[in-house]
Amino acid sequence: MRELAAAIAAHVPAAEASEVGEAHTSPLESKAERETVASNAIAAAPTPAAAAPTDQLRQLTQGLHYVGETEAPLEVVHYPAPPQELTPEVVRELVGEPADTPVQTQELTQFLRQQTADNGPQGSVQAANRFKALQMFLKQELDDTQVYRFGDGPRIMVYALGKTADGQLTGFKTYLSET
Repeated sequence: MRELAAAIAAHVPAAEASEVGEAHTSPLESKAERETVASNAIAAAPTPAAAAPTDQLRQLTQGLHYVGETEAPLEVVHYPAPPQELTPEVVRELVGEPADTPVQTQELTQFLRQQTADNGPQGSVQAANRFKALQMFLKQELDDTQVYRFGDGPRIMVYALGKTADGQLTGFKTYLSET
């Protein structure tokens, strides 16, 4: 919301001048004029989610570590849209895992349930809130977000991937150690 407000504020003076004529500096007269200028500013401002979900993911994951038996960093990944239906086997091929590697799927909120807990392994409410923001972004801004777990131990590669508006796959990867 703050980013949207900043984008509107940055574009409103330019929109007022172009909408009304020369250098119009007096306040807009009617609510309709104000709404028109605001909606034009919103339309002209690039929306961060549509413009660069990968960039937003980089901001959301910066410095985050998945804490379990080990502490593994989250790394943003991006893959081209697969031509066929997205199945665990297709994802295995996209991420470059060997064909004989077992794959399991898991729902995102289930996978992140401990990381998003206020009293979870992160040790701070601030870290849990960052994971909550990441989870919300993946669920709201990407379609069909799913977690894919490759391997059966002791090291399991994990990819949380969703589709962007143009069908690309983006998300993060990390690893788990399970003994």
